[in-house]
Amino acid sequence: MLRFSLAFATLLLFAAPEAWAFRADEMQREFDARVLTADEKRFLQAGLAFANAYNGLIDGAWGAGSQRALEAYEIRSGRTAFVTNADVLFLALETYETIERHGWVRQYNSGLDMSFLVPTVGFRDGAPSDSFVNLELDGTSLGYSLTIGTGPQTERLHRYTAEESVMNVYQVRRPNLWITSGRTQAGVTLYTRSDYRRGAWSTIMLSAADRDAGLLAAVTGSIEPGYAPQIGISPGVLSQGIETLAAMAEDEAPAPSPAAPEVPAPAVSDSTPSTGGAQGFGTGFLVSDRGDYLTNNHVVRGCRTLTVGGQPATVTATDEGFDLALLRTSAPPEGAPAQFAARPARLNSDVTVVGYPLPDLLGGVNVTRGSVTSLKGIAGDGVRMQISAPVQPGNSGGPVVNAAGQVVGVVVAKLDAQMVAEATGDIPQNINFAIRGEIAKLFLYQNGVEPAEATDAAALPPEDLADLAQGFTRLITCD
Repeated sequence: MLRFSLAFATLLLFAAPEAWAFRADEMQREFDARVLTADEKRFLQAGLAFANAYNGLIDGAWGAGSQRALEAYEIRSGRTAFVTNADVLFLALETYETIERHGWVRQYNSGLDMSFLVPTVGFRDGAPSDSFVNLELDGTSLGYSLTIGTGPQTERLHRYTAEESVMNVYQVRRPNLWITSGRTQAGVTLYTRSDYRRGAWSTIMLSAADRDAGLLAAVTGSIEPGYAPQIGISPGVLSQGIETLAAMAEDEAPAPSPAAPEVPAPAVSDSTPSTGGAQGFGTGFLVSDRGDYLTNNHVVRGCRTLTVGGQPATVTATDEGFDLALLRTSAPPEGAPAQFAARPARLNSDVTVVGYPLPDLLGGVNVTRGSVTSLKGIAGDGVRMQISAPVQPGNSGGPVVNAAGQVVGVVVAKLDAQMVAEATGDIPQNINFAIRGEIAKLFLYQNGVEPAEATDAAALPPEDLADLAQGFTRLITCD
């Protein structure tokens, strides 16, 4: 019988009920990567890299190299190059177990202005150095050395890597990117990458022995300049296929004893109701003088027509990984755009959520207050943070503002209290999730909108804060 951990089940986020899924009768059909989202492909690429079967970019672009790596992995695992849907789902399960073992997350390093995989379990400082930040992973040979330097300093680092390598030397030289890698006489692989960021060279140097070649491949393949999407389970085929496998396993297994019943694992649900094609609702907020509004991607997914504050709107940009979408209305916007906080929200800081939950029932804008309870989402997700401010269906896409009325996040989901209660016997209280404000700002910059940013300001009286936020928050309808 298959075994599914509680933590794994919590990562099955925002599964769209209308999405294509692996059914039980399709498990032995040949796998076709075209049905996967880019996020799901990144997840599988990471799994193949950890298994030392893939040595390429973890970018969600599934080409011939990714497919060959998958087929080679299957053959090495004692199966055939004919890869079935079930084979891929088992790879997804193994990938999650690998990621969970050391708490791997792709983090953004603000000093380097780079994103790359790091472990959050067993990660410790290495040898002290005046020029580098050195880090090591317990129980492995994997080491990181991070630094920022000038052109001549960076050139010396790459020359050192090349001179220490006696075989498999690989080099890339571009105006804003240098890569040098090779293998030493002692069988250690060295990898040095430098990106020109913010007027200086940001360098990541990695090393690992053969036994940890998969760890090295995963980290090198995950490096991207600036912010990069997280690597994890997301809505779609993989999450629903795993649920199908679990159901098949339960059908084949003996009935559990009354003393130890099997219960569903908790999940996180988005805060926009599924409408099955009927009218749905969400929240958005004004981010430019020309009529651009920010909301969640899942709010607008599958909509034939959209309105923002009663005005017809069109989708101009989406990002599945961040779960963000940009809408634009043709009518001139009313009121001033929201201002984003210059700094990220701090742990335990006060926040206010403004939105249109259950508009058919409640009828208007709703304001709730809480605090930032964690700076990360489930399993160390660096894109989201946890908030205690209550949210309901329809709050998705609404602004989370600090005490000065500046945006620090975008509401995205709530923990499914009923499923948690069934799994644990306890009812969770106010565990909700928001996309971090700095991620939202990045998405806007990437799509041609420069968000208004405010410097530190004094806290507003609660009534004034509500008036301010209500001025830039709008109801979104979807048909």
